[in-house]
Amino acid sequence: MPSVWTVVGGADKGGILVRSGQELSSPAKAERLSTGAKVEELHLSGDRLHFKCISGTGPEDGWVSIRISGKDLLVKEPGHDGEPVKEAKTALSLPIKHREVVGPSSGYTHRWAVNIDSWKPLGGAEGREFQFLLNLIKEEVDRKAVMRFKFLEDQKRALVSRLLVRQASASSLNMTNFNDIEIKRTKGRKPFLAQPLPPEDEAPNWNVNCSHEGSWVVCASEPHVIAGIDVAELRRKRKDGQPIDFHNVFKDNLTFKEWEYVKEHGPCHDREYEAFSRFWSAKEAFVKARGDGLAYPLGKAEFHWKPLAGHEMGTAFEGDVHIEGTHSPRWRFVQFRMPGDSPHWTTVGRGPLTDIVDAHGEFTKTLRKPQELFSDVEWQAHLESHSPHFDVLPVAALVPQDAMPAYVAAGGKQFP
Repeated sequence: MPSVWTVVGGADKGGILVRSGQELSSPAKAERLSTGAKVEELHLSGDRLHFKCISGTGPEDGWVSIRISGKDLLVKEPGHDGEPVKEAKTALSLPIKHREVVGPSSGYTHRWAVNIDSWKPLGGAEGREFQFLLNLIKEEVDRKAVMRFKFLEDQKRALVSRLLVRQASASSLNMTNFNDIEIKRTKGRKPFLAQPLPPEDEAPNWNVNCSHEGSWVVCASEPHVIAGIDVAELRRKRKDGQPIDFHNVFKDNLTFKEWEYVKEHGPCHDREYEAFSRFWSAKEAFVKARGDGLAYPLGKAEFHWKPLAGHEMGTAFEGDVHIEGTHSPRWRFVQFRMPGDSPHWTTVGRGPLTDIVDAHGEFTKTLRKPQELFSDVEWQAHLESHSPHFDVLPVAALVPQDAMPAYVAAGGKQFP
């Protein structure tokens, strides 16, 4: 049986470099092989692999390095040539055989991440591909919101976040188009699926949340608890190149204990800023789950962390929140350091229905199992259930199946 390999590197660069020949001096191909792609081994010579692409985006064949400087770029799938099963140790999931990641049959709990740096639509926001994707969104107010941004990178983030919400909704409904999906927003601008709703007996409180900053747009959905997500880029300088005086600018947003934790990572300001960004990401995930955003006084919430089992030290944490010094046991948070040369921290929060802020009440009407119907044991089980790794998706994965042929005709790439 031919060996099958999975691409695990290059998430921050849109995939890994492919060359036309075995030699490192041979010409590079125009496209990179996408992170998460599966390839069949044609020939292996040292660390150089001649492959044929099975799934994912990129060249149909070529030569790649399976590792660079001791870091794996591809890993062999378990069960091929006696390769033992290896446990993933990063924030990103390796594709799992026979598992639907997106679309019908992908379940109700999603963790998706799109690296916008790897998507370069021809013609920018006015090009055919971008405009096709924009018109998958039937709500005019959301289409206008995307195009209101001045720069392409901001337009891409805004578009991808809206497509993630709709694809997560369609996937949970086992639908292959967005035609009947209605997305609304609360007064606090939290997006939610208004109709139709997933089966009440399986996902009574299904909801979804998105975040974007820097290179990443991320999404989390949950069938029972309330989901909040935030990604924070570790960028300590403003656009004019001047460093952010985060100790003073955000002094009221962290508690005394949290600032003490930040200072323990000094005197290097970059390490302090990374510790600060972890708290900021958690607080954003908390208020985004609630629905009141930055109207909530962030300094009231204090986060306590411990390493998340099964991950390399310093790359993943789980935690809880204390509100004005009192532990809130109905909340749980999981935090991952995203890969890449420009690192980001992503936090997913799970919280109770009783903490929702929904002035118009439309969102809460979609939640069909109220908090009082959960026993303490049942609620704790939902909080502590496995919080999946993030699946890295190409933009094409956000296109519903029924629209895929037209998307390809508009210049997009086929998925899967």
